[in-house]
Amino acid sequence: MTNMAGKRILMALTRFDIGGAETHVLELSLELKRMGYYVVVVSNGGVYEQNLKEAGIHHYKIPMHSKTPVNIAKSLRALNKVIKDEKIEIVHAHGRIPAFLCGILNKFVKFTFVTTAHWVFDTSHGLKYVSNWGEKVMAVSEDIKAYLMENYHTNPADIYVTINGIDTNKFCREADASSVISEFSLSPDSKKIVYISRMDKDRAQLAFELVEIAPEIVKEFPDIEIVIVGGGNVFLELQKKTEEMNKRLGSRRIILTGGRTDIYKFAALGDIFVGVSRSALEAMACEKPVIVAGNEGYIGIFDETKLDSAIETNFCCRGLALSSCDKLLKDVKTLLNNSVDENARLGRFGRELILNSYSLSKMAQDCIKMYVAASDTKKWDAVISGYYGYKNSGDESLLFAMLQNLRGEKEDIRLLVLSKDPQATEQEYGVHAMNRYNLFKIRTALKQSKLLIFGGGSLIQDVTSDKSLWYYLTVVKQAVGLNVPVMFYANGIGPVTKAKNRDKVRDVLNKVDVISLRDTNSYYEIKRMGVGLDRVKITADPALTIDGINRDEAQALLAEEGVPAGKKLLGISIRSWWSCKPSFWNQLARGIEQICRQYDYIPVWIPLKHPDDITVSKEVAAKMNIKSYTLTKLYKAREIVGIVNACDLIIAMRLHSMIYASESGVPAIGLSYDPKVSGFVKYIGVNATLNLDDFSDEKLVSMARSITLNREEIQASLEEKVSELKAKAMENVDMAMALINRADEFEKSGDIS
Repeated sequence: MTNMAGKRILMALTRFDIGGAETHVLELSLELKRMGYYVVVVSNGGVYEQNLKEAGIHHYKIPMHSKTPVNIAKSLRALNKVIKDEKIEIVHAHGRIPAFLCGILNKFVKFTFVTTAHWVFDTSHGLKYVSNWGEKVMAVSEDIKAYLMENYHTNPADIYVTINGIDTNKFCREADASSVISEFSLSPDSKKIVYISRMDKDRAQLAFELVEIAPEIVKEFPDIEIVIVGGGNVFLELQKKTEEMNKRLGSRRIILTGGRTDIYKFAALGDIFVGVSRSALEAMACEKPVIVAGNEGYIGIFDETKLDSAIETNFCCRGLALSSCDKLLKDVKTLLNNSVDENARLGRFGRELILNSYSLSKMAQDCIKMYVAASDTKKWDAVISGYYGYKNSGDESLLFAMLQNLRGEKEDIRLLVLSKDPQATEQEYGVHAMNRYNLFKIRTALKQSKLLIFGGGSLIQDVTSDKSLWYYLTVVKQAVGLNVPVMFYANGIGPVTKAKNRDKVRDVLNKVDVISLRDTNSYYEIKRMGVGLDRVKITADPALTIDGINRDEAQALLAEEGVPAGKKLLGISIRSWWSCKPSFWNQLARGIEQICRQYDYIPVWIPLKHPDDITVSKEVAAKMNIKSYTLTKLYKAREIVGIVNACDLIIAMRLHSMIYASESGVPAIGLSYDPKVSGFVKYIGVNATLNLDDFSDEKLVSMARSITLNREEIQASLEEKVSELKAKAMENVDMAMALINRADEFEKSGDIS
């Protein structure tokens, strides 16, 4: 576990005026400083700034109370400057606007980002989607934790629950209230009811109820004084009603103090206390009998019988029966009529609860646990590098299969995918994604990961370009340099034609932890390079584990593309390739046309990479004298597998069309433009491939004839072989999880930080 002492922490909130959340932040900041942390606070300012100054805590005024574009921009600039100038390591946001702003900055500035949920916020009008709860979130009650899970789908493992910690040295029975008695000309001998709250529309209901029931209270207890503490947006309205009521009563029985920072004096002042949340806890620390009541509900006189409901709602009464003047009057009279001993007993019970469960130390320790988890725990179980975000069905199916299989082993596995289109990848797979070209951020992510999963697919080759090979080797070398375990996950290796590139590949592969290969050709390729084979295992392509949509669903998709129902289908999946001459495309068109006429097939072009494959498919289709259909929509992996399964024969240059066909038991003819195609055909034990360099339409028609004559035998062979390969494909998952679990064990034992 990382030593957290001395960490530099920024507390961010909208304002620093009187209020429960504000007091929570003040007390937490003071306690963390006492424990040796460096704390900075940012807000739009308020009365508590002086308390920070006296404690030696810096406060920066930033207009985070405002949602205007101008103030949002000002706040972002100011926050960024404070974080950099103060070398902040942990940002702890309290409130929706500060969390939103800090969340934006966290995308560009490195810091650990956590939040506290003090309240249940409105989620209407899109507000739900601007809320950012950080890497970890602290809820101040169990009901807020449930709210986060239900409304924001926050992982419960990322939610911590704390309490409103109270400074029991300051909030105590012995606190001296003489100065406020003098300031407000209160009677030293009168009985006093104290109510403390922010006087805002959504907080001050009990203040108005106390004013309304004042005549009944004064009638029975003539010497009573009702002290209402706090300021807010309904203070003037309350002041008007108070003046009218005092005039009606014939004397000043209700006293309004406005906003105050010396709350502990008022908490110790009263004979009984009315209020909720932090104010109620502070009064309990002062050993006062408390009526727990507020805008959101009513608990009543706090004693042993009310403990569970109070704790569940953090003394806020959320979800309980609402307050009323009748309820409040009844409980006020009960406490004022109680014996001194009974009220003292209630006071002691409250004080003991605070000492045992609501100390500042406990609140601070809860937050430190969250800071440690957010800072120390590896953020990702694995970073996945591959050719993702390019609308290539083959590579997307690999990603889909890997995610599906890994989640099958560990439901809450945390994965980060490197993608050309991170947003599309996140939306498609419900996974975190990062721009694959931001090597700086990738390095940061790798530092936070237990494993780099490389692949699958044929990424290690130089036929496409040296540049792509350099990129992939760079990502792997970053991981190796950071001592992050690396697994080549069901890769196809080669061709690597240049001597210097073969040397680079050998050097990198000899430093990784596990290499799983999807075919034997790749095995012999790395053997020829001089790669050590002790960490190498031949498995199978993860795409073999994808279950396609059912036949009816596939036919419905085909119907939407205009493909007639009830016909035999010839699926064709081709790609453009540099060595393909016009004569090849002409012969391919003639061969497909002959096969369709001879066996009564409807030709359906199945593009796997958009839009490239659509273009070449339409060009070849135009050379034929029969009607064909080109699928133009971008389909998901399970949909493509289902569509291939709906075909009777497949002709494919694209490897994953061959894989989908094999999994579905559909006979296929491979057009080998790359050794990976012939390698797969050889691996599954079906000799049905034609090389492009000696291709002819006659050979294509002849192979189709042979497949038709031996269809049942081929399908039986495929079924047996594919069952074996699916089991091998799942071995990839076992190896990946073993590396992740090993990292977990090292972390627990302290071998790695």
